[in-house]
Amino acid sequence: MNKFWVITKEVYKKNIKSFGFIVMVLIPLIIIGFIAGMTYYFSQEAQNAEPTPIAVVTDDPALQELFSDEEWNFDIAEDITTEEEAETALTAEDIEGYMVINTEAQTLQAEIVHANELSNQIPIITEVLTNYQTMLRANDLELAPEQVMSLTEAVQVEETVVSIEEGALTEEDTTDRMIQEWSAYAVSIAIMAFIMTYSGIIAEEVANEKGTRIMEIILSSATATNHFFGKLVGVIMVMLTQIAIYAAVGFAAYLYFRDTDFVQGLIGEMDIMGMLQELLGYTLIFFVAGVLIYVILAAFFGSLATKMEDVNKAVTPIVFIALAGFYVGLFAFTSPENTLAVVFSYIPLFTPFVMPFRIASGTVATSGIWLSIVGTVGFAALISAVALAFYRSNVLVYSDTNILGTIKRSWNIMQSNKKARKQRSA
Repeated sequence: MNKFWVITKEVYKKNIKSFGFIVMVLIPLIIIGFIAGMTYYFSQEAQNAEPTPIAVVTDDPALQELFSDEEWNFDIAEDITTEEEAETALTAEDIEGYMVINTEAQTLQAEIVHANELSNQIPIITEVLTNYQTMLRANDLELAPEQVMSLTEAVQVEETVVSIEEGALTEEDTTDRMIQEWSAYAVSIAIMAFIMTYSGIIAEEVANEKGTRIMEIILSSATATNHFFGKLVGVIMVMLTQIAIYAAVGFAAYLYFRDTDFVQGLIGEMDIMGMLQELLGYTLIFFVAGVLIYVILAAFFGSLATKMEDVNKAVTPIVFIALAGFYVGLFAFTSPENTLAVVFSYIPLFTPFVMPFRIASGTVATSGIWLSIVGTVGFAALISAVALAFYRSNVLVYSDTNILGTIKRSWNIMQSNKKARKQRSA
């Protein structure tokens, strides 16, 4: 056990102190910081934007007052009273656009001419003018304000999302569902990112000494089991360190910026603790299990490589399997009850990508979730045992054959070793 921890510590220290690890940790933080900074910059720019100069040509002074309100951020050119003057001002670029609004028999006719500055506001302008027209017609019919409000009152629609579990309806909170959906996206992207990063690292670690032909010396003082799992646990500890750094930075950033108007505008009334509880539930289990499966697979394929140059080729199948799982997961989000999504959600290699989307859509029972978790954890244990068995047999095998040839040769060595042990015991 001592030697196991020596190997684990050595792998951990070597990777933590490497320049590659620092870059690997910093790049996502820099990207997120850049996106957050740009978002803040553009939001501030929108808030501090100069009023848009426009003209409102109408015979109704109330309409000019309506668009003079500060919330429109319009600078009304009150000296422009005709369409000809407005067109001349627009041509001279003194204004960015103008509205010609005519009222006839309590009906508004509006024309908006602009230099592509009012496109986003036209739906809102249309709604305001429609409400104003309703008010005019209500006055003509001598309706009281309360009567007008009752005519235009929106229908109250109450939404209740339920899940069906064991023949009973259970009401769900739509906020929880939204959190689960975003968590499903986050876990899929995170699994892909960590697989792409750590599959290469663990494969290189396992194949490193084998490629330098010093395994005979190492195995004289440590068993193949200690060497294999020491490398594996060391890389997993590096991965957990990276996750811990992100968690600490995220928590510190939240504590520092949580009271700013920008952050409050983003999160609103969102329950942060509720989000964390959802994230630390099934989503975290599938994240850990998913990354663990692919890291163990990468260690297995890395052990089959006899040269460092072959490591990238050895882990390529893992990346393609992970990509397939990611896209099946996206399909499961749009069609969670599709047979393909249901079947793939119980295949361990694809479960971490697909099952979170099915959970978010509420189309899987709790028993199905735990069945997939048990299956995924069991598969991780199985491939660990298989990978170790092959590693023991091929750790000293140096061959120029392809991966399939190495697997075949390792299998033959395992069978030979079994026969030898039986003969000795007999």
